[in-house]
Amino acid sequence: MSTRSPFRNRYHRFMTHARAPVVRRPARTGLGVVAMLLVALAGTPGAAGAEDGSTPGLQIEGGTDAQRSNIRNSINLARHPCDLPGFREGRVLRDTEARATDALRAIGFYDPELDLDFERHEACWDIRITLDPGPPTTVEQVDLQITGEGAGDLGFEAVLSQTEIREGGTLRHDRYETLRNRMTRIASDRGYFDADLHTRRLEVDRDTRTATIRLHMDTGDRYRVGRVHIDQDILSEDFVQRMVPFAAGDPYSSAQIIALQRNLNDSGYFGGVRVRPQRDAAEGLQVPILVELEPRKRHSYEAGIGYSTDIGPRIRLRYEHRYANRIGHRYQAEIEASPVRSGIGYNYEIPLRDPLRERLNLFTTYRTEDTDTQQSDRFQVGANRVLQRRSGWQTTEGLRYEYEDYTAGEDDSGRSNLLIPSYRISRMEADEPMTPRRGYRFETTVQGAREEILSSTSFAQVLASGKVVRGLGTGRVLARVDAGFTDVDSVSDLPSSLRFYAGGDASIRGYGYQRVGPRNDSGDVIGGRHKVVGSLEYDYPVVGNWSAAAFVDAGNVVNEWDEFDPVYGVGVGVRWRSPVGPLRVDLAHGPDSDDDFRIHFSMGPDL
Repeated sequence: MSTRSPFRNRYHRFMTHARAPVVRRPARTGLGVVAMLLVALAGTPGAAGAEDGSTPGLQIEGGTDAQRSNIRNSINLARHPCDLPGFREGRVLRDTEARATDALRAIGFYDPELDLDFERHEACWDIRITLDPGPPTTVEQVDLQITGEGAGDLGFEAVLSQTEIREGGTLRHDRYETLRNRMTRIASDRGYFDADLHTRRLEVDRDTRTATIRLHMDTGDRYRVGRVHIDQDILSEDFVQRMVPFAAGDPYSSAQIIALQRNLNDSGYFGGVRVRPQRDAAEGLQVPILVELEPRKRHSYEAGIGYSTDIGPRIRLRYEHRYANRIGHRYQAEIEASPVRSGIGYNYEIPLRDPLRERLNLFTTYRTEDTDTQQSDRFQVGANRVLQRRSGWQTTEGLRYEYEDYTAGEDDSGRSNLLIPSYRISRMEADEPMTPRRGYRFETTVQGAREEILSSTSFAQVLASGKVVRGLGTGRVLARVDAGFTDVDSVSDLPSSLRFYAGGDASIRGYGYQRVGPRNDSGDVIGGRHKVVGSLEYDYPVVGNWSAAAFVDAGNVVNEWDEFDPVYGVGVGVRWRSPVGPLRVDLAHGPDSDDDFRIHFSMGPDL
């Protein structure tokens, strides 16, 4: 059963005909219109009525999707009961009309015709709006002015040039509000603390259906950053000041203040960082900066366990001294033990000119490795200069001396002494550190030695590796490549740690660890001079943190490029995004493998 409100005809006549003539007057930009627009932009669901009719419903006919949506998102009938008393119908209709009108004005329609019906039915009641929005109000003039020191500021120029407000376009109150707020915000962000937006007017001529927007700002003078006072007692003042990305007297910028906080957080010395511009204490136009720092614990201890089918179970112990002295030196010691590979290492880090991006690492390591194909005991000592470039690339210039006692196969054994200069360049970007949906990693290294310079042999070597992750549908594609080239008279002149092998969890699955490569007369894999290995994988979510994967790996290791004949591995796997990182279990088959199938287990970040 449907009933029509007794207020309907009188109310409709009031809405559509009671208009006072206007020559030019400011548009209604107060709380009503702005609130209607903000509600609409937030996408708050309107009261469209439940399917069972248990709540009041709103039906809108006519207009465009955008107009209907803006009205619907501005009206909430669900706050009214279904048993609404009859004497309140008129009030609800008037409120609904006012909100609908404001919602249309917010998107530039100032002269709508609205016909509202209040209809009761057995379960509840509805309001039906028949809408004729009328012609839009267009922007006739945009008058934007910046005076003062900020008149030529690129920040203001960017804001004004990027606004969506255009002469001849339909008036949108949200765009006016956005531009006004951005002008005020950029003034604060760029140090125009005395800025005055003295003219802010949105004028609408309802007879001509045109609007004029006027925003005039006098920025005043731009403030500068003053002295940076750093409150901490673990490092020297001069050392910490080298992390400040600006100098006293530079133009103030909130981006620089954020950069200072980020630098101190990223340094690794501090557990808490608070940066406070003291505008109330400004002297002249200089704003002092107060930095309050809480040190991290001086000593750090870590223990970890892991497992992979390549090297079996492993345990790792690590100690770090985070600030060994007041000029930021620190050092780390690490022990790793597994049935296949074990070692101990020590690294002493010295920050250089830019302590956040440049450092000198002095290191020494001992590692022993015993696999089915080779055995090696290797000692290293050296230095690396690491530079994190502002372009995002990291470069490492290194020089190391290494001694190795090795055996490859049954017959190939020896001792080597090498002085190896090296240069490495790398870069990694990812939208998530452990299981990215979009990211990449690239690294290439050039290294070598000369027999005439404290070395037992001469060689030159290039290594390159890369991995790319991209989303595809609900899953991800992971592509990987590893390559290496060695210029040496004979592979037997190289220690086993500098030879190339393939096969295993992170190489060609379906084959044992280091079981792919050139063999000697006895059939033992002894490693080779050149390597190319690639992989293509697709994983897709199944349920929760679990996903399934399918992959194909291919590649080989050779001594001569004309001998290159790739071997393949194919398989499927299961992935689990555990709290400690991704865990992978793969079942792989290699047609040229000694095994019909191999199970591979590994863990760690995808990049």
